[in-house]
Amino acid sequence: MSKFKPIKRYNFEGNVKYFGSEEEVLIPCEYKEPKEELRGVWFSTVANIDIPKIESIEQYKEYLLGVIQKVKEYHLNTVVFQVRPSCDALYESELNPWSSVLTGEQGKNPGFDVFGYFVTEAKKAGISVHAWINPYRISGAKLDDLNITKDEFLDTLAPNNFARLHKDLVIMSRDSKLILDPASKEVMEFVSDSVLEVAKKYDIKAVHIDDYFYPYDPIRDPDEYQKYKKSGFTNLSDFRRNNVDLMIEMIHNKLNTLNKKVEFGISPFGIFRTNTKFANGKTGEEFWDKGSNNDASCLSCYKALYADVVKWMEKGWIDYVTPQNYFDFDNAKVNDKGEEKCQVKYADLAKWWSEICYETNTKLYMGQAIYRYGTDANWKDVEEIPNQIKYNQTLGNVKGTMFFTYKDFVREDNETLAEGRKLLKKLWTKDVKEI
Repeated sequence: MSKFKPIKRYNFEGNVKYFGSEEEVLIPCEYKEPKEELRGVWFSTVANIDIPKIESIEQYKEYLLGVIQKVKEYHLNTVVFQVRPSCDALYESELNPWSSVLTGEQGKNPGFDVFGYFVTEAKKAGISVHAWINPYRISGAKLDDLNITKDEFLDTLAPNNFARLHKDLVIMSRDSKLILDPASKEVMEFVSDSVLEVAKKYDIKAVHIDDYFYPYDPIRDPDEYQKYKKSGFTNLSDFRRNNVDLMIEMIHNKLNTLNKKVEFGISPFGIFRTNTKFANGKTGEEFWDKGSNNDASCLSCYKALYADVVKWMEKGWIDYVTPQNYFDFDNAKVNDKGEEKCQVKYADLAKWWSEICYETNTKLYMGQAIYRYGTDANWKDVEEIPNQIKYNQTLGNVKGTMFFTYKDFVREDNETLAEGRKLLKKLWTKDVKEI
């Protein structure tokens, strides 16, 4: 009797196949719960996604304890806590002002060390904590919508905010959002010092950066051409990627000065580069002979975000990678001509990341989109996440899962999500040690 079985397509006839292939995707017939693996959840504080504003210290501490209880309920063992969402802090920092997500006012002391309290209580419960930072973001607000200039907006920030103190190191995106200049050595030093500060101060397993490097929205920096010309690079994209490389290497080097091990993890956009065989006559740096199998139209973190994650893995600058594989197994849509179209599939990306992690000896956790339950026809399948977890086991080196995001473990307004969580509880029935 076979140990593996195909996955039935949810909205179409037949079984799930790999992208551009007739090979069926197989999962184990029987799921064996491992003794060790990371089971994590991102805890998003930007825009108060997973965290409320403080009404009282007692109420807030009770909320944080409730988060830990919910994590334990699902037999998770890791929280990736966003401690520096927008050039600010949810911890006692000498470098960054208190975040406005806590009190509504940047720089206002909430009355206790929010992150420090969470780390202490999580450790009591056997929960590991990774400190998640955003390196460049200053604000998600669009200045054009606010009808305000860059300098006027920066003057509304806390007096000790790095961006307010160094307005010349702030650039704008095409969508009129502000970020720190990735080309600035001062910015690299500041960001890496902020990482070192939180790593030195707290008993955390890792520091963590997600997919926001150069923003998804193109930048408009009037001085970039001059910086680029002085750099010696002959390609603007290489110049930008090098800027991010320098920051990542600097963080790695500073973490290595600690007298304790604090891991460094990256959670990139799920597609690094597209395999050249699917370029369909197109040319561009997003295509690579070793890239993943997906449609030529797909965005890649290498080209769009200037994040050369594979280089960081090859150099040993990061300890783990958690690709945001936020796609479903089938991914097929029917266009207005009645034709099936597919851009990218979960199994192809999971397999690709597994192979590159074997090659570079990098620890691999899979980023999975519990938040997508119920959002479109394919995500009405309550078996989607359990099947993804089962598929991960076929790859051998997937050491765990991180789910986006915490609120999707508590909200009750989505029946498909609620049913999917029930199936997750049936898979994960006991506490396991984090790898």
